[in-house]
Amino acid sequence: MKTVDAKGKLCPTPLIMTKKALNELSGEDSLEVLIDNETSMKNVTRFLEDNGMKVLTEKRENVFHLFVNKTGEIPESAKVEDYCEVDLPKNSNVVIAIQRNRLGDGAEDLGALLIKAFINTLPEVSVKPKTIVFLNSGIFLAVSESAVIDALKQMEGIGTEILVCGTCLDYYQKKAELAVGKVSNMYDILERLTQASHVIYP
Repeated sequence: MKTVDAKGKLCPTPLIMTKKALNELSGEDSLEVLIDNETSMKNVTRFLEDNGMKVLTEKRENVFHLFVNKTGEIPESAKVEDYCEVDLPKNSNVVIAIQRNRLGDGAEDLGALLIKAFINTLPEVSVKPKTIVFLNSGIFLAVSESAVIDALKQMEGIGTEILVCGTCLDYYQKKAELAVGKVSNMYDILERLTQASHVIYP
């Protein structure tokens, strides 16, 4: 029996290690995978079962032992990233820092569509951000002509703090047009970023 020690590893590493080890086994050999967090254990188990493997799980102290009998080949097309879920508590201090009025690089019109979809989807996600920060050209998403004002007001209504860079509003001469959130300064913005459990930069 081959053993994969994935203790202390974050997703997708346990999945990658497990897939690699299984593809190196021959015949009806078996594999033991050691994982020390429940989320990674569930991710690996789901990945294996979806690819036709039977998994027996035992928990000894704080370590999960996954026993797998190789019953086939995991195709190269099986993407471990599709199984990499992160289990965040509902009260996680997630901050989203939006630094421009589009999402990603490339065509600006596509980027504008993507950031609109990103923000309009926020009210539907299970883990809501505690704070949304708008910087530089990102402030255009929080002013009166923005197409995402309704979604941002909905987020504000359920308790998400929205901070908009005052210096940026002044630079673009948009302070009078602010339609959601409150004018903030770099000190308060930096406080939110440094105290966050997770910061997302879309």
